[in-house]
Amino acid sequence: MHPTLLKHSAWLQPYSTHKLDPIQKKSLSSPQVLYPLENAPIEWWYFSGHLHTKDSTQEFGYEFCIFKFHPVALAHHALPQFIARPILVLHLALTDTKNKTFWFTQTIPLTYQIKKSKLNISFDHTSLTLNKTFHLKTNHEISFDLQLKPLKKLIKQYNHGFEIMYNKPQHRTYYVTYPRLATRGTIKKDNHTYRVHGQSWFDHQKMNLPKNSPLHGWDWFSIMFDDFTELMLFVLKSKRGVLHQHMGGTYITKSGRTISLKPKDIQIKPLTYWQSPKTNITYPSTWHCTIPSLSLTFTITPLILNQELYNKKFNPLTYWEGACIVKGTKSHKPLHGKSYVELVGYDQRWHTTLLHKVFSSI
Repeated sequence: MHPTLLKHSAWLQPYSTHKLDPIQKKSLSSPQVLYPLENAPIEWWYFSGHLHTKDSTQEFGYEFCIFKFHPVALAHHALPQFIARPILVLHLALTDTKNKTFWFTQTIPLTYQIKKSKLNISFDHTSLTLNKTFHLKTNHEISFDLQLKPLKKLIKQYNHGFEIMYNKPQHRTYYVTYPRLATRGTIKKDNHTYRVHGQSWFDHQKMNLPKNSPLHGWDWFSIMFDDFTELMLFVLKSKRGVLHQHMGGTYITKSGRTISLKPKDIQIKPLTYWQSPKTNITYPSTWHCTIPSLSLTFTITPLILNQELYNKKFNPLTYWEGACIVKGTKSHKPLHGKSYVELVGYDQRWHTTLLHKVFSSI
């Protein structure tokens, strides 16, 4: 066997779909809930944040996300028996607010290391570790070396961290969050190293991939308000549009207490739209939100319009995710904040539609 094939032959081993974790409701303990689950259909570790230099002459928004897919959950029934190892995908993005530029890259490593009984993932000059604090390190065209310390306790979204999104089919998920982390480190860009600090948001989610799911896309918002409260909002969508019964969120008080928000609690409306000159995809671009039960009214505005994650070489699925600013009122008093917004499902190009049909029918 060729040495390269021999090196990667661990990928090509029999595997049974019965070994996949069914994502059932169970007690979630910290930090174990953050550790990789060998047989999770899909899970991810997502960081986003707003950083600036000491003199505030440079401000950045960043995203660092590692996805772990189990091939049995992704592939056609004829294929999983030949693939054993999970597939990792890294997404990195940087928004330079001073120069109004956006950079994005995606990596799919052939080899990687995942430590058992801890959060320690490494590949291709990239690593994610947790030892009281998180450490993110990458060495790409743009590099990060960041330390993140949680400022609030781990939040269990939905029903103690677990939710069935749909009854038929059952779309089950764990979802936990550190809503605010003090962040320090360096960003290397254009042969210059910036020492930065700021605050970040962290999500970890484990999820199954049901067959024939009606889920076609979503709008997701994370907000860190200046009064040391936070807000997560989501709007799920089918092919026909917004699923109003599947929207909601979580408001997190200064003390870390959570308030669950139902569809009737939230009014969110796009105000403007932006069309990508690269893909011609149109995305909502500014949103007005009201949550009467919290006396909250605010507007979310992107720091720059073009924060589209587009990678023709590796990923035909294109979406928008970017750094935003928040302005509004709480109990009629001025309130500001910073946000990250993710918009998935707006790509209606023919090849994307075809790919969605293939995977939704698995």
